Amino acid sequence: MVSRRTLLGALGVGLAAPALAYAEGLHVPELPAVTPQARKARRVTKALSTQATDKVALDKAVSSVPPMEGQAPHGAPAAGPTQVSGVKVEAAPAVSPDEALGRLKHGNAIFARGGASLMLPSVARISELAGGQKPFAVIVGCSDSRTAPELIFDCNLGELFIVRVAGSTVGPEGLGSILYAVEHLGAPLIVVLGHTKCGAVGAAVDVATKHAHLHGALQDMILPILPAVFDAESDHPADLQDAAIRRNVRNTAARLKVCDGTLAERIAQGRLKVLSACYDLSTAEVKFDV
Repeated sequence: MVSRRTLLGALGVGLAAPALAYAEGLHVPELPAVTPQARKARRVTKALSTQATDKVALDKAVSSVPPMEGQAPHGAPAAGPTQVSGVKVEAAPAVSPDEALGRLKHGNAIFARGGASLMLPSVARISELAGGQKPFAVIVGCSDSRTAPELIFDCNLGELFIVRVAGSTVGPEGLGSILYAVEHLGAPLIVVLGHTKCGAVGAAVDVATKHAHLHGALQDMILPILPAVFDAESDHPADLQDAAIRRNVRNTAARLKVCDGTLAERIAQGRLKVLSACYDLSTAEVKFDV
């Protein structure tokens, strides 16, 4: 069954204008005009807003909405690479980078106001996902137990490809995971997600400013964060930890844009966006750096 969030995300076609330039000096392609199918989807969604709790009505209404162009119909196997004359050809992404970003923003808005859906995937959906995955975004997040991306973006199985390590840093294994999601699964968006009161960044601040000592792997964990602490410290912020948290994810996103040729090429072509964001533990809101 297509979730209410996926249905609403589909309405982003033609509505979400590009919020970021894909690369300096490059042309940003125009989004297509709103199709009759999209208008029909909007009408259905408006009707659903008054009967979201009626599962029978929801299923009936969702089944009447055709999938977005390039997206497999509900119940069909997830799109994947095909073979043309023996050559592997990657399938077109189901959504654009801006549509993917719109879905994340919409899902977080639902979560932040306490309206997130905790419905578990059906047996049919689990079986469908066993045949393949097509996540619409990669989330590089912190391991903090309070920052589960599927929850804060109101997503479900098969929708997000998640790489998590304390401090939202990216090592060789993390970079390989990201490349796999982009190159082989077609994910059009990478979000490096930090959060307020991050303990890993706090430990890095203590090492940099108080000469705190961490042993073994704990020291290795905070080493990639230290440059962000020093960068933030030079600005003399009122809250060094908070400033370092935000600088850390921005630095990581900036490195991802240039560290690999595949990512850089797709960014230049407008097929991929890489950006940073910060989740506020107190408000449940995500602020994107766009």
